Amino acid sequence: NHVSSICSTWGREHFKTFDGDMYHFPGMCEYNLVSDCHESYQEFSVHMKRKENDGNSAVSYIVVTINDLLFNLTENLVTVNDLPVKMPYYNAGVQVEKNAAYIKLHSKVGITVMWTGDDAVMVELDRDYANRTCGLCGDFNGVPVYNEFIDEGRKISPIEFGNKQKVHHPNVVCEDPYEEEESLEVGNVLESCKEFQTTCEQMLHSESWSSCTRLIDPEPYIQACVQDMCGCVNRVNDFCVCSTLSEFSRQCSHAGGQPPKWRTPEFCAKKCPFNMVYEESGSPCMDTCTHLDTSSMCEDHKMDGCFCPPGTVFDDISMRGCISQSECQCKHDKIYNSSEVYRQDPVECVCMEGRWTCKNLQTPAVCAIEEGSHVTTFDGKTFTFHGDCFYTLAKVGSKDDASPMFTILVQLVPCGNQELDTCLKTLKIQLNNDRNNVSSSLLVTAAVTD
Repeated sequence: NHVSSICSTWGREHFKTFDGDMYHFPGMCEYNLVSDCHESYQEFSVHMKRKENDGNSAVSYIVVTINDLLFNLTENLVTVNDLPVKMPYYNAGVQVEKNAAYIKLHSKVGITVMWTGDDAVMVELDRDYANRTCGLCGDFNGVPVYNEFIDEGRKISPIEFGNKQKVHHPNVVCEDPYEEEESLEVGNVLESCKEFQTTCEQMLHSESWSSCTRLIDPEPYIQACVQDMCGCVNRVNDFCVCSTLSEFSRQCSHAGGQPPKWRTPEFCAKKCPFNMVYEESGSPCMDTCTHLDTSSMCEDHKMDGCFCPPGTVFDDISMRGCISQSECQCKHDKIYNSSEVYRQDPVECVCMEGRWTCKNLQTPAVCAIEEGSHVTTFDGKTFTFHGDCFYTLAKVGSKDDASPMFTILVQLVPCGNQELDTCLKTLKIQLNNDRNNVSSSLLVTAAVTD
């Protein structure tokens, strides 16, 4: 359960702080979502701005500063220090990538920012930043309503708290929301909105959500659902209820629960590319043809998104979508289908389910003495030799090299009943021709029975 390390915002105006406070702030200016505020040198900051989108609210852009890098994230473009970059982007310990569900920025300083490209943003921090943050996400001290909504001993409203986080830019005029808009505060359901109470309760208190409601109090999300539906401009558009249900599902997954498959083609449907399927909780580390073991080594927590069906992997070579591993291709100088062969002497490789299986075509050369007198050379020639002395069987190095890499000596002696019977008595290996170094020589005495 890492809910306490996550701050999120979704829908028209909903926020959840690191410490678990849920409030509503309808501001449409640029605001400090979260920053490292308790050090002289600020390691990071995350700003965001909302916009109206067909009567609903969506995030217009996110600005992330990490040390000397300035990332500007929009739905269709990512810039770094005002220069456009291609996805995925890797530099200075920062990774930015875009998949079917999220634009994700992860930095080794201990921050992850995820944006749906629409209304929802999530920020996850390492515990090292506890009690060091400020912004709409709160102070991350583990205590609800501690400093966030208290100012000099006076309780302040979410509107006043939110307005304090406004980012001021020269020549940019943006009006603050007024206090009277706070009629949508959590727990204050307007009389005109109570007709939606039953609908939202039925959805989030159903048995299918039991894995989630055991871990997360659904009441704040029910109130958010009521306010979404009450303030919805276009009642035909299911955005008004989907955004909060989606957030509750995400929080359930963060808490270690298993959200149900609550979406249908007619209700809050999500489209995925290729033949991928949308899951409420799955491993973000997807197995691909070039990285078949990604999921088994994954340390990231589960989340919602588009995934390959069980038993398939994503084809990141020919981009054919989700396929069985047996269909995976291999890539070298070109793309090879499974079972196709690549040869470059002395190696032969076969593509097998996305992986190369290679062998050396050259068989090792063998030199041998058998029965004490029958010799086979490295080149396969055979001859018979009878001796009574030490002989050089093999030496690695030039003919005149005074210090070869190694020398193999054999001692042949007469034996047996026949006049020309010869036996191998001793095998001696000298490394670097060091005759005086006992440790570099191997002396083998053979029984004189060969």
